[in-house]
Amino acid sequence: MDADPPTSPLDLRGRTALVTGANAGIGYWCAEQLAVRGARVVLGCRSPARAETAVSAIRSQAPDADLRVLALDLGSLDSVAEAAAAVGEGLDAVICNAGVKAADRSARTSDGHDLMVGTNFLGHFALVARLEPVLAPDARVVAVGSIAHRFAHLDPATLDAPWTGSSLRQYGRSKASLMAFAFELARRWSGSSRAAVCAHPGYAVDPLTPPRPGLAEVSGFVRALSAPSRALVQGKDGGALPIVHAATSADVISGEYWGPGGLLEFRGAPARVAASDEVRSAAVGSGLWAAAESITGVRFPT
Repeated sequence: MDADPPTSPLDLRGRTALVTGANAGIGYWCAEQLAVRGARVVLGCRSPARAETAVSAIRSQAPDADLRVLALDLGSLDSVAEAAAAVGEGLDAVICNAGVKAADRSARTSDGHDLMVGTNFLGHFALVARLEPVLAPDARVVAVGSIAHRFAHLDPATLDAPWTGSSLRQYGRSKASLMAFAFELARRWSGSSRAAVCAHPGYAVDPLTPPRPGLAEVSGFVRALSAPSRALVQGKDGGALPIVHAATSADVISGEYWGPGGLLEFRGAPARVAASDEVRSAAVGSGLWAAAESITGVRFPT
């Protein structure tokens, strides 16, 4: 069963949203839910073939969906610059979703940066900075965070340094960096009509996700076996709900963090949740901002 749609506002006609990593997983479901509600959706994807598969899947649910594919590889600062230049129109929302979930510590972006930090944080930092001139006066930037951010320690001085420990810990560090950036952006946008918000999908898994043509395929046997877990976790359609809520709903305030409101924030309806003190720290946020500018060579317009 598909997750219930967000509650308000229901009609997004006339609004344009860019979703990074929109060809699969949480990003796909954000794109579908926005398109079903009438938004024009720009699918920022690295793979053109996978992007077209996602477009077809969305149109299986919303035949008249207004969709556009934007070539975007967040692991390449050149690709980020080209994509931002190609947008060419006002954006009402940017959902910073795309990310690498696991990688060897030797893996690098095309610019030589750590793959997870470079893709999950630095790429999005550069993208939002380059898009700022085309953001609508009341635009929202939503950073897709993770429960794993709570286990991360952030040191701006070692943002792009070699890392030790588990890949999961580094993933949490990359997501924590993205969240700290969003909270810092909210502080810098204070007094304007723009908003920067964080949101996370909880514990979202493929076996509980409704099937879509060409996307992650799960056998009926695995779906049946996984059905009892729905009491604790949810499908990726449900995981997208807090993120879409953060991007569109009238009750969202800049600087907030949204996630599932159920036990351990694994599943449930969108609710305000707590982020760690570290990602909310103004000192950490400004330090990461400066480090990102230095590493990427990209600065927000003054």
